[in-house]
Amino acid sequence: MKLARLLLLTVIATAPHPSQAQNKSSEPSCTSGPYRLKLPNSYKALRTMGHLRRERVVKTEDSAVQRELRFNGLELVVLTSPDKPGHYVVSRAVVSAPSWKIAGPLRVGTSARTALKGLQPKALPSEGELELNGEKDSIRVTLSRGRVLDFEYSCSTG
Repeated sequence: MKLARLLLLTVIATAPHPSQAQNKSSEPSCTSGPYRLKLPNSYKALRTMGHLRRERVVKTEDSAVQRELRFNGLELVVLTSPDKPGHYVVSRAVVSAPSWKIAGPLRVGTSARTALKGLQPKALPSEGELELNGEKDSIRVTLSRGRVLDFEYSCSTG
């Protein structure tokens, strides 16, 4: 009886507090947590955050317009609405240059062990691709020699 009570107290003492568990999320998300995409709030500001090399309408669905924005080392696919011209939702983001620091500790060129520490991957290869899935979003990271070569966010737009 005393041993069972001691084990129960040990489990309670070492379990993270619910507020701590929410702050240190190990699930990839485009909109929340330490690995969220940190982009401007308006579509106009998004277009001017770097040298825009190309912008094109990829397809139109219902009332939303899918647009592809290409900067040096960053490709974005966003959905915009004619009803809210300043608003956008990110569908996909591909980062391939170290100058883009929009994903928290995840940066091109950094050590994979450091960049992915908060996501706690089960295995960390030094070469190849690693896909991390969250509840709605995912991140695919390409690794070379233990460093981040590029990464791609796939985001839920619903």
